Amino acid sequence: MLLSAVYLVITALAVLLLLAFLLRGGVARPMTVWGLSALLPLLAALSVALTSQARATQTLASYHPQSVPVVVETAGEQYDAVLSARQAACLERAKRLQIDTDFRAEKDSEPIPLRKGSQVTGELPTQAVVEALGVKGQLNCPEFRHVVTKK
Repeated sequence: MLLSAVYLVITALAVLLLLAFLLRGGVARPMTVWGLSALLPLLAALSVALTSQARATQTLASYHPQSVPVVVETAGEQYDAVLSARQAACLERAKRLQIDTDFRAEKDSEPIPLRKGSQVTGELPTQAVVEALGVKGQLNCPEFRHVVTKK
């Protein structure tokens, strides 16, 4: 969090310096103004990225991954599965985003269809935890395959 605050202060100082140069014409060379203008989006992006990483780390500090038993009901059929914490996070994301997908809880098992009207019973991770896992680059879902449905 400290590093993101440092970048935020540097960004604010760059904005103030640019404003000072623009308000007092002729004080700075055009390349200096151009350089500051080009640097501002980079500094802003770094500040946001570092802040997001810090928030994700804070969110995941209280998260204790564990296996989750779930029941998926799709088109009147029920599928029981025990998912790893990562698979449960992927299932929460697919359900929340209403992505039509097939997933395999185990390597050689039958695919479990998850469609827009599917009901999932079981304790899945919260949206905040799943988003934090995505920000940290820890959300990998190879067992989930997107399905294109014809309308």
